[in-house]
Amino acid sequence: MKKILFISHEASRTGAPLILLHFIKWLNNNIKNIQFDVLLIKNGAIAGDFEKECTNTFIFSEIHKPLRFSEIIAKKIFSKLGIKQKQKEKLFFKNIASNNYNLIYANTVATIAIAVKIKKYCQSSKLLVHIHELNTIIKTVAPDFSNYRKYVDKYIAVSYQVKNNLIDNCNVHENLIDVIYEYGIVNEDAVSKDNKTFTIGASGNAHWRKGDDIFIQVANYINKNYPQAKINFVWVGNNLNNKYIIEDDIEKLGLKQVVSFVGEQTNPINFYKDFDVFLLTSREDPFPLVCIEAANLKKPIICFEKASGTAEVIKKGGGFVVPYLDIEAMGEKIMYYYNNPSKLNEDGLMAQELFANFTPEKICPQLYESMSSLLK
Repeated sequence: MKKILFISHEASRTGAPLILLHFIKWLNNNIKNIQFDVLLIKNGAIAGDFEKECTNTFIFSEIHKPLRFSEIIAKKIFSKLGIKQKQKEKLFFKNIASNNYNLIYANTVATIAIAVKIKKYCQSSKLLVHIHELNTIIKTVAPDFSNYRKYVDKYIAVSYQVKNNLIDNCNVHENLIDVIYEYGIVNEDAVSKDNKTFTIGASGNAHWRKGDDIFIQVANYINKNYPQAKINFVWVGNNLNNKYIIEDDIEKLGLKQVVSFVGEQTNPINFYKDFDVFLLTSREDPFPLVCIEAANLKKPIICFEKASGTAEVIKKGGGFVVPYLDIEAMGEKIMYYYNNPSKLNEDGLMAQELFANFTPEKICPQLYESMSSLLK
């Protein structure tokens, strides 16, 4: 029996972890004689879902959790014996490697360092790294990326933009890269809130990369230049880190009646159904899951040039690609849809058609084919 260790940087209800979880579910339903284990670097809301699908689940953050009194005493004893935290981590990785995995599947560049540590203890393992990131994030979360290249047997890039970045900026040979787009999961039971107001939607963790500040600026542009337009702006996703900054910006700009950050939602599709247009304000977003979900709901997409692999699809139709960080251009495209409902419907249908191939049924076999080439 073959053994695969999947590594996820966290177990949050966000793009890359959800993609990995659904892929493991697909493997369990379609592939026999393979044992699937998972290492979660950080615990989270869907950790239990991973546990249901995998034979073994390891959680790295658990070895760093606050200690009980008895553990503090034990730590002091271990310290006197020379057993420090780094040795504890070493034992943790060595124990995982003792399972002798045929393949280590590192999901996101944030997992590559730990994947390499495990591979060093299990040198017969092949290492596949699924890259969901572009240059800025790679430099931020994996500044030593070049040191890991010699350990990687294959990469999966989620768009051609990601592939080109790996080649041009990370010196990865193109023959080692398979391009496989992300896929979306649409909940057909989602319930619309019957919102009659023209709604511009966005989604994701509020973060400079996702452009929550740009979203507010676009709303402000519309509010200042087209005050007669009845348009709401709704952002779905966690905003805990920027909560007070966002609230203060909205207050100072007089947008409290126009802009809403509704936080993380268990069923975000319920909100997506009420969007008229999906606004991708990301500065860097390789191929976001939410765009697939929005397109499947017939929502046209507006995004920035050079910022997302989504532009590779939208250039064929189903929305607009505007110059990078051009607030005015993004605002004007919103007004174009607001004033042209027939074009809004036409592009919504085109978006659905163009993104129809990005489903688990079509993408998971491609992921397995890429992965299985390392299992032979």
